[in-house]
Amino acid sequence: MDPSELTGAAKGEAAPTVKRPPVTVVMPFGGERSDASEAAATLRSLERGPDDELILVDNSGDAAGPAGVTIVSATGERSPAHARNVGAAAASGDWILFIDADCRPRTELIEQYFAEPIGEDVGALAGEVLGIAQPAEAEGHGQPPLAARYGAARSFLSQRQHFAHPYLPRAVAANLLVRRAAFEQVGGFYEGLRAAEDTDFSWRLQRAGWRIELRPGAWVEHRYRTSLSELRRQWRGYAAGRAWLARRYDDFAPQTPVSRALRRARRRARAGLAPDGPVQPSPVQLGRPERELTGAKRGLSRSERGKYLAIDAFLALEELAGLMLSNRPAVAEREAPGTDGAADVSEVAGAAQIRSANGAPVVFVADRFPSPDDPLVELPSTLGARVEAAGRPQVLPTVAHNLRIHYREDDGLAERLTAFVRLCMVHPLRCLRDERRRCADAVSLMALAPAVTRLQREPTARVAPLGGGGAAEVARRLQALAGRRVR
Repeated sequence: MDPSELTGAAKGEAAPTVKRPPVTVVMPFGGERSDASEAAATLRSLERGPDDELILVDNSGDAAGPAGVTIVSATGERSPAHARNVGAAAASGDWILFIDADCRPRTELIEQYFAEPIGEDVGALAGEVLGIAQPAEAEGHGQPPLAARYGAARSFLSQRQHFAHPYLPRAVAANLLVRRAAFEQVGGFYEGLRAAEDTDFSWRLQRAGWRIELRPGAWVEHRYRTSLSELRRQWRGYAAGRAWLARRYDDFAPQTPVSRALRRARRRARAGLAPDGPVQPSPVQLGRPERELTGAKRGLSRSERGKYLAIDAFLALEELAGLMLSNRPAVAEREAPGTDGAADVSEVAGAAQIRSANGAPVVFVADRFPSPDDPLVELPSTLGARVEAAGRPQVLPTVAHNLRIHYREDDGLAERLTAFVRLCMVHPLRCLRDERRRCADAVSLMALAPAVTRLQREPTARVAPLGGGGAAEVARRLQALAGRRVR
């Protein structure tokens, strides 16, 4: 890095005292009660002004209320996106700083974000995410697990790497300062997703006209996964998120695992780093104590390098599998409003059936739903109905968080293929009729197959289009493929 790019604090000088706007720090938390005090202590370690506030968003329903930290409950969905949205809704600051609970921020984090002037068109600032530093002497007994060493060495959450994305710059929400006005304009993070919600948020922010800037001196240290099984699940989720982005953004195609590995190698070579070194500024440049230089920075042994290459190959296979998966969380159904979190999905569905018109559930079919100004946005909630939508709009209104919506863009390739094969085997004549009548530019039968499967689980459901954009034709096809009388 050129020394001119470093802030005064990163060079060892005292940061200038400037008047800055108030900041609300939001930390999503989904751990055990015993871990909540540690998360709160992390928040309280930050240097802050009199108007700053700290919010710990309880995404597990089990956090206590430590002094100096506001606890906000977010049990509608177990996901960081939902927790961040709930925390942002409770924030009063002009800027919202999102920090993940598995991160340890530098105490001057907030001031470092404002060490340089921020343009009026900047919607978000991305602080660097570094691996948890290990003392130089920790090479034998007490050395971190292999998976943690691998994650820190590869530096997968480095904001600098994400800013070099070939499609659009992106930022991870583990350390992200967002202008409140920009956050509200794009409707926050999309919920109901397994991964890539922060990449999508970054891209929607830029498409709305906001810029994203990098603040290397505003760093946090991240604790990487400590077991290969955790790393495996994480990698599959990342790949599922990239496949979802490809379905959502027509002009984006995810790179294959091999091409991604080659691109990372070329980037390291251009940066003049060793093949296994992290592509990020050094701890000394960023103001970390020199004693905390990582083993990856000092160089790897041949044995360690071989282990990392083996993990690279292992994760490449996991990535191929993940590209086939859905981007929905394991539990995608939302709880009915007013429940205590213990309601079974079948109970929620039963309650919706009782509330629906004429005693039967209703399935609305929509295109991109719901838009902020959609006059029909309240209709599904009023009838206790479910919605089959093609995808999310660029701005998702808050009311959508309480609706039961299945988005076609969330269906993974494996889910589509399995549903398609089953449908063709069980109802070949229906599939042939649909293919013969389908227009050339209409949604493919494979893309509709998961929605047909969901509809078949609701034999008494009424199907009705909601809005335009080809919803009426899709509703007709779903009814015919599910064996319903076309209305």
